[in-house]
Amino acid sequence: MLGECGLSVESWWTGRPTWYTSDVSDRESSWHASGVTLTLLRHITAQGYTVSVHRLSGSLLCPGSSVEMHAVRDGEPVRIARVTGGDEPDYVAACRLAELVGCELEG
Repeated sequence: MLGECGLSVESWWTGRPTWYTSDVSDRESSWHASGVTLTLLRHITAQGYTVSVHRLSGSLLCPGSSVEMHAVRDGEPVRIARVTGGDEPDYVAACRLAELVGCELEG
């Protein structure tokens, strides 16, 4: 599934890496993500990015809810993936964000 990044659906993150700290745990819990979406976000952070997830409810100007994911690394522009509506907006936004930081998604 993730060619250049070296991840696949079959290799979901099952353990915690050595750099895993309570700060990371707190950040991950704020994402409210699971499954492949969580795996993608963890991999993006392992590449040196700080990731944040923002869920936006609809308004008169922008009907429907959306999810926006940001990835930032020192000295680089912020990468933003935004998805409005759809079946799996978190997963789609995580895929788009992974592509923005240089991961090639397959399949």
